[in-house]
Formats: sequence, structure tokens, C-alpha cells
Amino acid sequence: MPRRLLVLVALLMLAACCGAPPPGTALPSPPTEALAAWQSFPADQIPRPIILFFDLHPSGNGYAGGDAKIAASCSKFALASTLPAQVPSQAVATWNNGTTVTYPAISASDAFVAMTRAAGVQSPDCATVAPLVITGTRFGITQVKTDRGTATMSAWHFTATGANGDLAWPALARSAFWDDGTSRRAWDQSATASSDARVMTFTFTGAPDNPGPCGADYAAAVAESTSAVAIRVLAISHSAPGAPIACTAIAAVRTVTVVLGGLLGGRVLVNAEGDAVAVCSEAARPGC
Repeated sequence: MPRRLLVLVALLMLAACCGAPPPGTALPSPPTEALAAWQSFPADQIPRPIILFFDLHPSGNGYAGGDAKIAASCSKFALASTLPAQVPSQAVATWNNGTTVTYPAISASDAFVAMTRAAGVQSPDCATVAPLVITGTRFGITQVKTDRGTATMSAWHFTATGANGDLAWPALARSAFWDDGTSRRAWDQSATASSDARVMTFTFTGAPDNPGPCGADYAAAVAESTSAVAIRVLAISHSAPGAPIACTAIAAVRTVTVVLGGLLGGRVLVNAEGDAVAVCSEAARPGC
């Protein structure tokens, strides 16, 4: 195993929300395997590479019709206007915790090429719809989701037929991002870091917090490397194994709290499957 994958700390922490599980309960094992996908992430690099959770979307109210939405999802675009030739002197990204970083900017042409090459959906419908036609371009800002919360970034805005608002693409140089953005995103999980970045409150959906047989407690385990921190959550049902019960299939928002062996720093927070989890500081909530 590479040295970067050596687990520096593997701590088992019980969920803070519902008390300790019954004695003898099997606790989850540290998810060391989830660290592998991030072993080359340069957590100590300054500025830290941006892990982008990017979905192309219009700034207005969606699309004029289903075909237009499919075309955007398939990254199908065509130019009907001349793109600005001037490259901005710089591009900026600002996070809600006050962090601001300046980067080299890209041209409108580079942004358009990146937009057409984005990993869209893979569907037979992509071949049947006409591309969205770009009729205008301007330089501005947009809000983009990252693994450190929402960032306001310099962006190129493209006006397109069929889109009820501009389509925005970040104007930051490609080198600002890790792997051009990631699809390895935990859509229904997030985390909040304490002020000292040592305690993580991990939020997820699960069984409700009630004392009946449909409720559950949760325990968590954490594995750490120099590039990532991984959290695994285990449900501990209140019902007896094999007991015939009927429960309403409604997911509840639950949390577990884990203490890290070191500061989170620039390391990526991931779940047990290795998917990046958005983590924000207590000071940045709400609206992170």
C-alpha cells in the first residue's frame, strides 16, 4: 500500500444524537479503502485545488422545453455569435467563510470549448435534439458548489436559445480545479467542521430518531490519510433482528459526530464509498 494511503488515525466515535449503542454491538470498521481515490490529492498545496461540484444551469427559470434541457444535459451547443477576444486580467473565487483566491482567467472561447466537452448525460436522446444556439456572451460572476461550500466565481455567461437565463461557466484557468471537477459527489450528505477543524458533524439521511422499532441509533468510524478523511456510518436498529415490523418509508435527517486525529486542513472529506462530501465551517453556516 502506498505511504499516502497509510491510515494515520482510525478512531471509532459514537453518534452524538442518540446515545451509545447497546453493549456488544458491532461497530463499523474504519473505511480505509475510501481513501484510495484521493491518494494523489495535494492537500497541502496553496492555493488548494478546487474540487468542483458543477452542474451547468441557467441563471433564470430553467429551459423553454424538454429538448432544450436535454441538449444542455448532453453538452450540445452551437455558436451563432462572435465570442469576445479579450482575456480578463484575472479571475476570482470567494467562499462564504471569507476566503478569496485570485487565479489566471480563461478566454470566452476556452470556456465555450470546456462547456461543450463537459461530461454530460449518456443517452440516445442526445443524438435526437438540436444544440442550444449561443447568441451572446459576457463576463460576470456565478455561484458554484464545491467541496468547501458555495463559491462565487468569475464566469463567462452565455445567452442561449431555449434557456431562460444565461448559462454560466467558471472563467478560472483549468489548473485551478482538481481533475476538472468531480462526479464523485455525495449528493445527500454534508458536514460541518468545528472552529478548530478537529470535530466533524456529519449529516445524512437515515431512520428517524425515536425509541420505537422503526428508529435507529448511528455509530461512525473515521479513517485518515495525508490527503483525505473518510467517514463510515452504521445504523443500529431499535428492532430485534428478524422482527416483523412495518415502518413508514420516510428518511430523516440524522447526524453523527467524529473527532479527527489532526486538523482537516486541505484534506478531502469523503464518505465510505469515496465520494467527496461538502464540508463547511460552523462560522459559514447557514448558506455555506
